[in-house]
Amino acid sequence: RHKILLAAVGVVVLAFALFTLYNDYLQRTTINQNLESSVSQAGQLTASSVQNWLSGRILVLENLTQNVAFQGVNSDLSGLVSQSSLVSTFQFTYVGDSKGVFTQRPNVDMPAGYDPRHRPWYKSTIDAGKTILSPPYLASVGGLVVTIASPVKTAGQITGVAGGDLSLDTLVKIINSVEFGGLGYAFLVSGDGQIIVSPDKEQVMKNLKDVYPGQPLSLDARLREVTLNGQQRLLSFTPITGLPSADWYIGLSIDKDKAYAPLSQFRSSAMVAVLIAVAVIALLLSLLIRALMRPLTDMGRAMQDIAQGEGDLARRLSIQGKDEFAELGGSFNQFVERVHASIAEVSSATLQVHDLSQRVVNSSNSSIVGFDEQSARTNSVAAAINELGAATQEIARNASDASIQASEARTQAEDGQVVVEKTIHAMSTLSAKISDSCTQIEQLNASTDNIGHILDVIKGISQQTNLLA
Repeated sequence: RHKILLAAVGVVVLAFALFTLYNDYLQRTTINQNLESSVSQAGQLTASSVQNWLSGRILVLENLTQNVAFQGVNSDLSGLVSQSSLVSTFQFTYVGDSKGVFTQRPNVDMPAGYDPRHRPWYKSTIDAGKTILSPPYLASVGGLVVTIASPVKTAGQITGVAGGDLSLDTLVKIINSVEFGGLGYAFLVSGDGQIIVSPDKEQVMKNLKDVYPGQPLSLDARLREVTLNGQQRLLSFTPITGLPSADWYIGLSIDKDKAYAPLSQFRSSAMVAVLIAVAVIALLLSLLIRALMRPLTDMGRAMQDIAQGEGDLARRLSIQGKDEFAELGGSFNQFVERVHASIAEVSSATLQVHDLSQRVVNSSNSSIVGFDEQSARTNSVAAAINELGAATQEIARNASDASIQASEARTQAEDGQVVVEKTIHAMSTLSAKISDSCTQIEQLNASTDNIGHILDVIKGISQQTNLLA
């Protein structure tokens, strides 16, 4: 019963384990799909917000270049670069022409000999022939800044470059506002792996290789697992499209433990459910097996009673149903009935043997009494023989005396000799008969011993038969 219960519980545990593993796989797959979808949507939404924010500033600066081109680079440009839309958008707005004239608002004294044509923003714009977005840099004032520069074209010719220094504080707020449901944060990274904006100030202007050493990263939307300060995190990158000459990406860093917390909760719940289910099923199986095994248990007890010599062969098992246990119970009842009949026959035969044994014992006792009487008679014959021997010796002496005295009467002596020879012949015959009697007595004694052995064997059989009965 215990083996059946253990086997059944093992099968249940295995089934629940396989079911749990399958559900765990489904949960993990679903979480991965949902996480990838959510990360992709959040990345695209953030990238779109950044792109829209920068595109608006670029349009403002390109509008300045159009106004400068319309008015002419050689005219007074201070009014154009002082427009409220430019002042509120850029920290500094400036125009440098092909002659080296530099106009800037707010007006700041520039070093002597300052020539805008030698500045990187001017050269990069001339080389590109279109609006550019410079790599971010830390300005002496205003924190993290990027420069937007656009060529001024007059009659198809580049006659100057207009530029504006744009603070990324607003961009930082936009990116830091992405909390992703408390699972992680967003950050801005350039195509070469330099982190531009991040909630973690220590990561700003560092390369991804320095932040995640020894962990190869590719700037794509695929989720990859990395380790940061001993914590498992998931990274994904979404490109920001539509930016001139800038290869920027929105990175999303997700706490893996928080992201897969539902899976951990499911595993814990599944473990508890499996334990409860196993306990309940084990209890139900125990009760069910006990009920199903009751006929077999009764049969075992009955056979045990019979084996211990205290069984009631008149007892029968109650049979219910037509299952295998019912067939086994019927076979057991038939077996007990046959054994009962056999024991009854053996008991009857034992009684007959006992009666016969009593008769043999009685006959043996009678033989023993007869033997005693014969022995007494034999002793009497032996005593008479001894007396006859003494008398014979006396006769011999008398005969010797008579022979001496009959020397004178030869005839009487010869007659006496004939008498003596007859007497000796009679004694020899009597002696032979006595020897035959002794032989018969010894044979009778041996037969009596054999009868005693037979009686012992019969008594042993009688005792064993009584025990069997």
